Amino acid sequence: MNKDLSLLAANEEIRRTRRNLSDRLARRWINEHPEIKEDPENCIVEDIPEGTSESTIRAIARFYKRKKLVREVLRERNYDDSTGT
Repeated sequence: MNKDLSLLAANEEIRRTRRNLSDRLARRWINEHPEIKEDPENCIVEDIPEGTSESTIRAIARFYKRKKLVREVLRERNYDDSTGT
């Protein structure tokens, strides 16, 4: 493997490791503060653990909120299909 490519691979591995840690810390914070999933933009974010950021916490909370909305839409479709409407 050429030197530049191996340096790029090593840097990418470091970046992924940091991002995974940041995401893990953010998800843990969200589990302790589930109210942010209801309103990710306006909920106050305090006591952010070192190794993650407010933007990471909000991004994951927005993702959770979208997934919740998708599940609700699917439930409604399944309900409508089962009632024959």
